[in-house]
Amino acid sequence: MPAVQLVIVTASLVTVLALWVRGHSSLPGKHWFLWAIFAMDFWLLSVGIELSATSASCAFAISRWAWIGFVLLPTFWAFFLYEYALGAKVPRRLVPLCSVVAPALITLGAVTNNWHGKFYGSETKWLAGENGSYILSDHGPLFFVAITYLYMVIMAAAVVAGRAVRSANPAVRSFFLKLFAATLIPMVANLTYIMGGVTLFHTDPTPFSFALSLTLVVWLVADNRWIDVSAIARELLFYNSTDPVFVIDPEGEALETNPAAAELLRREAVHAPALREFGELGSIIRYLAAQGCLPDVTDFQLGHRHFAVRAHAISLGMGQKHVGWAVALLDVTVQKIAAQKAIAAEQMQAQFLSTVSHELRTPLTVINGALGLLSQGGTKVNEAQKARLIAKATSSSEALTKLVNDLIDTQCLSSAQFSIDPKRCALGPMVQNALAQAESLQPEKNIRFTCDIPEAALMVEGDPARLAQALSNVLSNAVKFSPLGGLVEVSLRCEAGVAVVAVSDSGCGIPPGAEDQVFARFCQLDSSDTKTAYGSGLGLHITRQILDRHNGSIRYVSAPGVGTTFTISLPLVA
Repeated sequence: MPAVQLVIVTASLVTVLALWVRGHSSLPGKHWFLWAIFAMDFWLLSVGIELSATSASCAFAISRWAWIGFVLLPTFWAFFLYEYALGAKVPRRLVPLCSVVAPALITLGAVTNNWHGKFYGSETKWLAGENGSYILSDHGPLFFVAITYLYMVIMAAAVVAGRAVRSANPAVRSFFLKLFAATLIPMVANLTYIMGGVTLFHTDPTPFSFALSLTLVVWLVADNRWIDVSAIARELLFYNSTDPVFVIDPEGEALETNPAAAELLRREAVHAPALREFGELGSIIRYLAAQGCLPDVTDFQLGHRHFAVRAHAISLGMGQKHVGWAVALLDVTVQKIAAQKAIAAEQMQAQFLSTVSHELRTPLTVINGALGLLSQGGTKVNEAQKARLIAKATSSSEALTKLVNDLIDTQCLSSAQFSIDPKRCALGPMVQNALAQAESLQPEKNIRFTCDIPEAALMVEGDPARLAQALSNVLSNAVKFSPLGGLVEVSLRCEAGVAVVAVSDSGCGIPPGAEDQVFARFCQLDSSDTKTAYGSGLGLHITRQILDRHNGSIRYVSAPGVGTTFTISLPLVA
């Protein structure tokens, strides 16, 4: 009989599928799925025996008991969808109610139909023909109560699947659409049977439609793309990765992009060019498509971000032709910045050692020489020579002391321990004191000084010692780089509520674009061994830090061979 053959084939198929699914532990709700297949086999077995029956009483008895599988199948299907789609366990109170109580009551109503006649009417007949026998049912009120309950269960399953479609991540939405469609198949088949009388080999097509739905789900499992947890995890990584990922064909054209890659193209592309034409990335993609491998240099900059390119070949199997590439852009901006900082720190350390060795060498040589002559000279060194040697040693020791103090201040600035004790103070006297100290520096150079300070007191809020240190550093710098007999001009004025101190020298000047070097730590524009002006390279750096902490600023105007004017600005207080 064709119908029985279909039953045998369908039951065998779903049984094999059940054995296959049983080995996939990553399937959420797997135990309900297996119970659904068990109920399916029970139902199909009942249908097969009913179709093969040789008497009406046997066919009627089997059709009544088939309600066990008829009720349990959509119930277990709904439980499976609930656990898979919502990621939660089925409520405990529903399990005995829906899997024991309801099937028992409905089956009891069908089995006892001979006593009450409310499940099937008196017109129910067993028809036997050349192509087999089947039951033509006359449905009673209890039948429609049972059908209503089953439709409520199936509708609940459809609602769960629909809710999953609406809230699903893009990585799994396609699967839930397929799952929703598979849920509707048995409902449509049963409606066509009840309302339209459509049969499959003179029997209810509903169990076969459920078999089709279960087969579709298992096929999705076998496809290993949408329902398998491992595959979903891979999809989620693709869609949720913050690193741009492209899937490209062998010619380098983009087939698919994850959201991060789409956003990168949208943000950086003016006219959304093809991936092959997308700046430095495009050249890497063209090389990959032409040579089958990445170029030696795969790092590139896009906007303010740095990326490293990684490519993985996509092929149909070992030794097969490549059908495309998965290209990932790893954001290495943080690593690049860290590497640049490490290089800068290493350079700064090297510069520090070079600067300190230079600045220590000269005063130590003078001190050692002076002390050597004083200790070994005896009567050969007269009083005037002794005085000059002592003066040189004292001056060199003061230079060493300043170097050490500058190093300590720089370390404090780096660790945020640089102390400021602000108070209301007059700026004019501080400028005069700093100028007096500067006049005693390098007297052999015969530097001339001019000073223009207004009679009115200009009051600022600040630490007098630190402000004096800043002024002294700027004036010392002017003296250091002024030629013999040069001129240093100092002025103090008020401009729009700001006190402005200007210090001009007639030195060699500063070349354009050197501002970062001028105010950097341990940095000197002339770091050669033949330079004429020595220093730690910390004075102007410390000065800027001091002024920043006083809400002030320092800037300069200079030209090579003309001289330099440094301008200090500080806010005035009433």
